[in-house]
Amino acid sequence: MEREKKLVEGAIFLSQEPISEEELSEKLGIDREKVSLIVSQLRMEYSDRGVVLKKVAGGYRFFTSPELKEELSRFVEERPVKLSRPLLEVLAIIAYNQPITKKRIAQIRGQNPDGAVKSLLEKGLIEVVGRENSLGRPKLYGTTKAFLEHFGLSSLKELPPVEIIEVEGEEREQNP
Repeated sequence: MEREKKLVEGAIFLSQEPISEEELSEKLGIDREKVSLIVSQLRMEYSDRGVVLKKVAGGYRFFTSPELKEELSRFVEERPVKLSRPLLEVLAIIAYNQPITKKRIAQIRGQNPDGAVKSLLEKGLIEVVGRENSLGRPKLYGTTKAFLEHFGLSSLKELPPVEIIEVEGEEREQNP
């Protein structure tokens, strides 16, 4: 089991994106239940270190321990994805209403979302997930794994419930 544990740890470390237990099992040839047990052990072992093993976007990845983030940030020249308020508004609408068309985004937001949608596509936070079966077959948009990673979510089920959104200083109830 020690060799299998090293393999799982190494695979997670090498992966450029979150890797699921299923993928670890398949690629390493280790029983799924055993992979699950190993991942649980690794999470416990890393919980009190400089890096932690977290579940995000349906898989596992190593991250800098949150308590050390500020001190260690000096070693990374990573430019975080900057999101303006309009981008965040459009992203929230997509996240909570996906799959969704630009027309529906405009109806909810009250403004043309073309620029925001283009920017979010370029940043890799949303993607075209299909086409609506209506006149003109408009594109349907949804969030990506990069969205989940950016916000530290394992799945969309972890999105907080939204009852009220604040727009330009006034509160409005959300009626999608």
